[in-house]
Amino acid sequence: MSHDENKDDMIALISTALTERGCHVIQSPGYADVDIVKATVERSRLCTTTLVGEDTDLLILLLRYSRRDNEAIYFRSDANKQSKKQSV
Repeated sequence: MSHDENKDDMIALISTALTERGCHVIQSPGYADVDIVKATVERSRLCTTTLVGEDTDLLILLLRYSRRDNEAIYFRSDANKQSKKQSV
């Protein structure tokens, strides 16, 4: 198997496991940051949502796409094990 096939299989395995545990999972074929943020904002229409990420671009995009009439969105970083949440 090639590296790409292994990677695709691993992503499918992780996605299935997360979905079975009640997580909402998306896979992005393109620039993932925008797709991730749009999915987070869409999900926040239904319930409080937390986006876990290390990229500050995600926070900037959340500020751009978030809506006041949605439920709360939290941006969380696990980079240094200190749980810091930012309400958007």
